[in-house]
Amino acid sequence: MESIAELREMLERFYRGETSLEEEKRLAEYFSANQVPEEFMPDRELFRAFGSADEKVPVPEDLDQKIAASIDRAERKAVRSRRISLFSLSGLAAGLLIMIAVYLFFIRQDDSRSMIAANEWSDTYDDPAEAYEEARRTLMYVSSKLNDGTEELKHIQQVRKTTEPLQTLSKINKGTKELSLLGQLQRVREIERQ
Repeated sequence: MESIAELREMLERFYRGETSLEEEKRLAEYFSANQVPEEFMPDRELFRAFGSADEKVPVPEDLDQKIAASIDRAERKAVRSRRISLFSLSGLAAGLLIMIAVYLFFIRQDDSRSMIAANEWSDTYDDPAEAYEEARRTLMYVSSKLNDGTEELKHIQQVRKTTEPLQTLSKINKGTKELSLLGQLQRVREIERQ
């Protein structure tokens, strides 16, 4: 570099993506030198990192198979977790039904007159409006308890919503399998050329 101003101008063009390969090589050579002004030290570190990136990194031959297997395991795990949550929801619903049945048949009965022991059903209210009001209060009570019980299920819905974007993994899995087949086809063609 002839001057610091020219270096600054070339760096600005480099960061805008307007330099040629020859200019980038000149910059890399300049920053590989030991004597660089202090203000250009971050740029020097950047170009040194670029220099080390030119080295080839070994890529395992079975990398695509490992990625596909990992995606398959993630899909199976997602299906298993959905199945578990469905079982837990059905267990919760069964428990709520049992609690409602216990409440209606045992707790709300008069000690002096048990409907199960007497084995007869009779009206407890003479006035239909009073019976309606009691039924409404009972249903409101059950509804509030049911709402309290299902309040915790909102977290399960949030988990389901957050896992919906993972459905695209199946598309990626399909694409990686196709790419794997293309890679195998390319290897066969290379072998045929030899």
